[in-house]
Amino acid sequence: MIELNTVRITADTYKKLRDYLLQEASKEAACFILAGFFNNRRGSHFVARELIIPEDKDYDERGDYHIQVSPIFFNRVISKAEREGLTVISCHSHPWANKLSYSPSDDYGERISTKTLFDCLSGKPMGSLLLGKENIIGRVWSNPNSKPTTIDQIRIVGRHLWFWPLSEHVQSATSSQDEVYARQILAFGKKGQHILSTMKIGIVGLGGTGSCIAEQLTRLGISDLILVDNDHLESSNTTRVYGSTARDVTLSKVSIARVNIKRIQPKAKVEDVSLSVISQKVLSILKDCDVVFSCTDRHAPRSVLNELSYQCFIPVIDIGVGLNSDGERITGGSIRATLIGPEMPCLFCYGLVKPETISAELMNPRELLQRQQEGYIEGLKEEAPSVISFTTTAAGLGITLFLDLLFSYMKNQSSNFIFDVTSFDLCRLSVSPRDCSCLMRFGRGDYMPFSAP
Repeated sequence: MIELNTVRITADTYKKLRDYLLQEASKEAACFILAGFFNNRRGSHFVARELIIPEDKDYDERGDYHIQVSPIFFNRVISKAEREGLTVISCHSHPWANKLSYSPSDDYGERISTKTLFDCLSGKPMGSLLLGKENIIGRVWSNPNSKPTTIDQIRIVGRHLWFWPLSEHVQSATSSQDEVYARQILAFGKKGQHILSTMKIGIVGLGGTGSCIAEQLTRLGISDLILVDNDHLESSNTTRVYGSTARDVTLSKVSIARVNIKRIQPKAKVEDVSLSVISQKVLSILKDCDVVFSCTDRHAPRSVLNELSYQCFIPVIDIGVGLNSDGERITGGSIRATLIGPEMPCLFCYGLVKPETISAELMNPRELLQRQQEGYIEGLKEEAPSVISFTTTAAGLGITLFLDLLFSYMKNQSSNFIFDVTSFDLCRLSVSPRDCSCLMRFGRGDYMPFSAP
């Protein structure tokens, strides 16, 4: 597996960073990012939470080829990082440089800064970004006594997802199967097809919607997937689960999905995890993903995926199908696909996840029955109507939102699409982020634990 160290940042913060550092064509400038941090099996990752820009008085020296931020200002940055349990990315510019490289002065200054941060922030690593007119380079200082490692990619995360490669091994492209994907290349181009071929996608829940999403992603050219589901196939599932047959009853849903994916794309890399997502171990595995699809109908799994998205800047697309029936006919219902991540409302903001429902789901049956009898909890539906045409439509809506996340072709920029199954109306529900989980956990990485055992 190729190492991939990233800095993850919102579009708004990235624009402010560039605008400040490159505002003068000849003078260097400096600023700092307070950031969360996490490791996964692919590398080390900074998650930008807050940009701190100095005023003119905060520089001891600022010229064409040298800058020095005052120790007082730097100490204020460290103090704020310490209070909030974050680390620091040191940023500065060489606006005059055609080819970027760290100077000996940069090396010396960053090594001293790293030692100070390492001592003050309990051994947290420090990041560094150097911006020029056209390009960026960066590095990770794990500790002041070792050489820094390269930051390979800037990842801009929000309503759209952009990958900016900073190192040569990320830029090198594998050959696409042009003949296989010829019709898609007409839509997304060779570059777009290459982006799809290099992504790692997680799917949580491999039932009617999740199994369909797994098949569609594989046919799109996604060849690296993590499948999470602790459930086994029942006979009533065979009407909706893609790749399943009557002979597969009692097999794990992830193993059925893996076999189906391998039929379509034999060289695909599939990691199947037959565990609940409400687990530190499973969430750690999902931190490898570029995007995660949430295809579960329960609130507790959705809530931990909500945390993963905002802490680690991993877009999550949550899929929902709700049908109403009088026992003989469909009387109403909706199909939904919701993209969550930084700069967007979360599942709590939308009211799609509710704390009281999470509590009810996690109670043992006896306690739940007692609380329901006391009138504290409304009944939870263990079974609801489900039909393959509607689960497939929901999966298609989620995949469509995923493609717009990458290729930005929709004129409407809502992140929540709801399709009414009786009126055939497509609604675009918008709410504003409120003071809840998404803001508290925003950009904290591993510096805040997930709500999972």
